[in-house]
Amino acid sequence: MGARREITQAMPLTTGTKLGPYEILDLVGAGGMGEVYKARDTRLDRIVALKVSREQFSERFEREARAIAALNHPNICALYDVGPNYLVMEFVEGENLAGPVALETAVNHARQIAEALEAAHEKGIVHRVLKPANIKVTPAGAIKVLDFGLAKALSEDPAPGSMQDSPTLSMAMTRAGMILGTAAYMSPEQAKGKPADRRADIWAFGVVFYELLAGGQTFSGDTAAETLASVLKEAISFDRLPADTPQPVRSLLQRCLERDLRKRLQAIGEARIILEGPLEAQGGGTDVPRQTEVRPTSRTGWIAAGALALALVGLAAWTWWPRPKPVDVGAVRFTVAPPEGTIQIPPLTLEL
Repeated sequence: MGARREITQAMPLTTGTKLGPYEILDLVGAGGMGEVYKARDTRLDRIVALKVSREQFSERFEREARAIAALNHPNICALYDVGPNYLVMEFVEGENLAGPVALETAVNHARQIAEALEAAHEKGIVHRVLKPANIKVTPAGAIKVLDFGLAKALSEDPAPGSMQDSPTLSMAMTRAGMILGTAAYMSPEQAKGKPADRRADIWAFGVVFYELLAGGQTFSGDTAAETLASVLKEAISFDRLPADTPQPVRSLLQRCLERDLRKRLQAIGEARIILEGPLEAQGGGTDVPRQTEVRPTSRTGWIAAGALALALVGLAAWTWWPRPKPVDVGAVRFTVAPPEGTIQIPPLTLEL
């Protein structure tokens, strides 16, 4: 991997400055890797988000970025282009995700986040730093997840078992003010410096969903170390959830926020299926007994039920339908004459 070259940039880029074919329009904000600008693609005449890094990208980063650019999903912010030290992404209007929100809204947002994660995981891409700051809500209520896979792309090649596996040590998060906000959404295995797989995203999804319902941070501390300690040890109080939170949602959150990897939800698609189904509020999450009706639930069941009904009708008809009495036709007599040329014998008379 080629060494990165530090890029000297004393001041933010001004309006009208060009990076390749991209014209700077306005400074949007500062992120972990540098500044974020609203810009115009002069070739296609479209508005884009330009993320300018303080360091030149490595060849490894460009390889990772090409994989990320292959993601094509309505809930994923698209990556359009990669320059020597900048990323060109879809410009998303909207606010960062924040709670608490109404149950219906929280479920709708969580379902869209799950769909985005599922699409990325199917391509072998793990987000690794999913958090509200990386999730936008458009004015139409659509979710856009930003910065998929960039934590891995920006990190140095780690030695086996090294703490470099932890995303807190990647370039994107070692900047001032970044590590604390990210630590609150790290999975326990990431907090221990272990490699992250898709189950780390499932943990972060659980934290984000929990905060959409309960508000505030699930894990917190005055320092990054205290926050990571909270992630590793602090009991999660599901009593903070609203009283009308349905039991399926409570159960889903408990599975997502399971510290034991073997017990945690294994695929985000399961969460998406649960959130697409009916979720009935059940008063504080307690089960409400309901009477059930036994009825056919498939085409085969209806056919079997119809056949049984016809059989019962036929049996009743056979049992109760009046039968005709036998008719007495009396005795039947006929005479059989012997063949010609035989010995003369009297005719034979038969009676039936």
